[in-house]
Amino acid sequence: MRLTQAARALIPAAALLVFITPPIAAQSDTWALTNVRIQTVTRGVIEKGTILIRRGLIEAVGPAVTIPADARVLDLSGKTVTPGLVDLTSSLGLAAPAAGGGGPAAPAPGGPRQGLEPDREVTRELKVTPGDVKPVRDMGITSVLVAPSRGLFRGRSALIPLRDSVDSKDVIRAPVAEHIGYQGAQGDYPATLLGVIAYQRQSLYNAQRQGVLLDRYKASPRGMERPENDAGLDALVPVVRGQLPAFIEANNENEIRRAARLAKEFKLNATIVGATEGWQALDALAGHGVVVSVNFPQPTSVTGWSYRLSQRRPLGDSAASAREAQKLIEGNAAALHKAGVKFALASGGTREFVANVRKAVAAGLPADVALQAVTIRAAELAGAGEMLGSIEAGKIANLVVSSGDLLSDSSKVSAVFVDGIRYEVAPPPAARAGGGAGGPAAQIGGNWAMTLSSPQGPLDITVTIAQSGTSFSGTMVSQVGSQEISDGQVSGRTVTWTTTLSFGGQTATLSYKAEVDGNRMTGSADLGSFGSATFTAERKP
Repeated sequence: MRLTQAARALIPAAALLVFITPPIAAQSDTWALTNVRIQTVTRGVIEKGTILIRRGLIEAVGPAVTIPADARVLDLSGKTVTPGLVDLTSSLGLAAPAAGGGGPAAPAPGGPRQGLEPDREVTRELKVTPGDVKPVRDMGITSVLVAPSRGLFRGRSALIPLRDSVDSKDVIRAPVAEHIGYQGAQGDYPATLLGVIAYQRQSLYNAQRQGVLLDRYKASPRGMERPENDAGLDALVPVVRGQLPAFIEANNENEIRRAARLAKEFKLNATIVGATEGWQALDALAGHGVVVSVNFPQPTSVTGWSYRLSQRRPLGDSAASAREAQKLIEGNAAALHKAGVKFALASGGTREFVANVRKAVAAGLPADVALQAVTIRAAELAGAGEMLGSIEAGKIANLVVSSGDLLSDSSKVSAVFVDGIRYEVAPPPAARAGGGAGGPAAQIGGNWAMTLSSPQGPLDITVTIAQSGTSFSGTMVSQVGSQEISDGQVSGRTVTWTTTLSFGGQTATLSYKAEVDGNRMTGSADLGSFGSATFTAERKP
């Protein structure tokens, strides 16, 4: 075939364009990852093999894979590829409304209240930005289960991929589960634990009755009064029938046993989420799905130690006791494994997810079990085991490229594939003025609902913050009174502040430190002579 003069003239320009076009951060194509060590998770380790990716899926994997002519070949000699991690405890993408509008609208009078919304669909609210996703994905996390983090009926979760941009059409699976907890509606019924338990049980009984009425009406509507249209109640019908899993957040021993009793009473397909005191309730966890948080609590907030660590003891004994308790806390997953309890591991909101999984391994959890717990087991609990969690032909190409085993202390992530899209992982940026080492200062202004796990029990606090640049002020209001926030500072995603508590004619300075993840805050507090505590907070719309 002869080319026209115009076509021949275009060839040099096209060739030049290939060389001058800058590379893009995310690349989607047909890939052949060669000469790489592959941790398949379900089918052993391939010491030197190839993974072929096409249209976002793993097309082939093995020691001898034929590489097609259209594949972009990456020689990954000296690297290890692992399935992307799955975090089952996230509120990523649930953005608070912007000033003047945007985001989920406030409920109308008489309408659903936050935390009392079993029919809430996360997929309708997702608003994910590259800035939110990148620090999570750079750890090797490629998909997260998104659900509201507070309330007694929180709504239905969605499993999403950590691409730069995600909306409802990109969701891997939804709904995954109905999420249930033990926090009431602040300032309104049910505001106490007793009220929460009563409200939950009555709602589930009502859902059982609603299901019977709907079935009868569907079978023979003539002559029968039409069942009430109640979106919240209708959303609970598949839960009480075991058709939709219930993810129940329960961390301490009492909560775990309470959740197990609730599941037994209503025959729920229940997964217990958190289980930070699981080693104390092994019998209650048996027979349930379990998601173990590695957001380790402080020793002073763990059942049985809050009292012991508050007593007067010989000099130096307090530190020794705290270290002993910390070993138990970090050894929680190992204790569950030894007892035969199968579980997934999740972040629990901490940004130290991978680092804390390594601590669990150091405390006795076998490394191969830990890897299963953050990949295939997590995918299975999310109902996505046939799509994610291992490196097998036909599964989604969610992969992590690292130096050595991903869960080893020296490992560093160099690239992540999500839906077959390649994202390079650059070293963390240098500190810059006004932003701290983590980049620009987090925006934390607004109202926050905080739960402080104090040695005396959980304490609900309303925090109001006014931010100016990297400084902020505000108030903390709870049943013990109101304190002014002072010395509030923002450094990247890290925030610190102090308050002064007056009691019995004396004063004590309390210090707080937290990591901000969008509209969620997780941290710890130094309570002076009262010990220490952990807390979580969520920005309210």
